Amino acid sequence: MKISSQTFFIISSVFIFLSSSFILYLILYQAIGFFSGLMILSFLIFLTFWQNFLTFRRAGELIGLKSKKQIFVISVIFVLGFSELIWSISFMPFPFYILGGILSVIFAVTLDIYREYFGKPANDNLFAFSIKIKKVIIKDIVAGIALITIFILISSWLPPKVY
Repeated sequence: MKISSQTFFIISSVFIFLSSSFILYLILYQAIGFFSGLMILSFLIFLTFWQNFLTFRRAGELIGLKSKKQIFVISVIFVLGFSELIWSISFMPFPFYILGGILSVIFAVTLDIYREYFGKPANDNLFAFSIKIKKVIIKDIVAGIALITIFILISSWLPPKVY
């Protein structure tokens, strides 16, 4: 069975939500160490970025990346940035599933923007490409801010009362 790149994109966002929520749960309840949990989560995000870029390339969507070595380097660079995001998100005063949701929204927005960026055809008009990228960035960032705001609003801020 062949999975399309858009289906794989959605599946990987759900995977990031589930895996990051589970690892943040283990970190919050001290089942694993903080740094080891962050390293595991960074490695899972690296694998997900890498597999997504390989899938997009196989589907013919990534014209800007020519080889697997370039995809590997771009994935490593993204993971270094995401490691910092994971570090900062882990200090937010929310439950683990809200933190996982925020991370998965940021992952999906970033992956969609860079998929459009690296999908630039070689003979495409630069002006039309810049307008298309601006539309995608605005759409993704507005949707990401809306989803993160919803996650924050449904989150419980106060600890449970103890009687």
